[in-house]
Amino acid sequence: MALRVVGYPRAMRADPVRTDARPFVVGILADPNLPTTIAAALARELPHALTAHIDGDRRWTVDTLHEPFEVVTSHDRLIDKARARVHGTNWDIALCITDIPIRTGNGVVVADVSHRDRVALISLPALGGWRLRRRAADVAVAIVGEFVDEPGARGARSAGATRLGRRTADGDGDVDVDVDVELVLDHGAAPLRLLAGTVRANRPWQLAAGLSTALAGAAAGSAFGILYTAIWRMAVVLEPWRLTAASLAALAVFATWLVAGHGLWERVPDDRRLSALLNAATLLTVSIGVVLFSLVLFVLNAAAAALLIPPPYFAEVAGQPVELADYVRVALLSTVMGTVAGAVGSGLENDAAVREAAYSTRRKQRWADMGG
Repeated sequence: MALRVVGYPRAMRADPVRTDARPFVVGILADPNLPTTIAAALARELPHALTAHIDGDRRWTVDTLHEPFEVVTSHDRLIDKARARVHGTNWDIALCITDIPIRTGNGVVVADVSHRDRVALISLPALGGWRLRRRAADVAVAIVGEFVDEPGARGARSAGATRLGRRTADGDGDVDVDVDVELVLDHGAAPLRLLAGTVRANRPWQLAAGLSTALAGAAAGSAFGILYTAIWRMAVVLEPWRLTAASLAALAVFATWLVAGHGLWERVPDDRRLSALLNAATLLTVSIGVVLFSLVLFVLNAAAAALLIPPPYFAEVAGQPVELADYVRVALLSTVMGTVAGAVGSGLENDAAVREAAYSTRRKQRWADMGG
């Protein structure tokens, strides 16, 4: 992962990291949900990685604390919240993991580092939508290497460690004055990686599980398609392109209904780029969730059609011999009807239930803080 390091020499430097025989404690403070999962993985893997890539003579210990950061509407103040949370702990270095996407004038931020307080804030969305454990571990090792950059410490110079790229002499002043190192993505695909990471943090698969009222409506609509013989006749004569168009239209109706009906569109004051990112992530999250919802519904409808529709009777109603493809057509058309019915049912869902499915905990809290 190519990173660029932006240095802020105005910040105060910390005292040298201690080298006594006591275990060196790396603390990890994680937001709920995805950050907590990544923190648990780092707690298992990071001691071995630090031994291999930083200093094999040290004894490394990793502690974790799972607690949401206080809500902030200005992303460049997140490290202040991280600093306040870890104040007074016995940690030698604190890594704070959040699922909030961060952008500054320097680009897509992977991490902000304060040497004075030995605190680093890691933004998971900047790591992309896959291989998060490996990338988070690489960034964590590289950050610890920034703190433990002294003779005898192999640091990020180890061949297996993340390389931090080139150092810029000074930043643009778009971050907290106490931040003296900022890690940003150093390639043109950074916005796409941030988008993928934000969608991953939103956990779109939870949407289908969170729409209980919509599922009831979808089941009712699908049952009508499975049991009504006119639907069978229509299904076997519809051209593939019509079935495809109907399916796509039903998905679009469902996704639009969720976004508009539950006010999922975000407006971040004074940050149009972040607003565009969050709204694009919302559309992708909802779209993926709706597709998963419909796929599950299709499988259930296919099983119901195979169980309830006898082939001889189906052939008699259709007026022609029937094949497996005809059952698939009936299940697909029933799914279209069920998806539209589910969209109507989703309008009766509690807003909190929909936002729980479509947003991470941090995003829900930020929404409430902004008056959404």
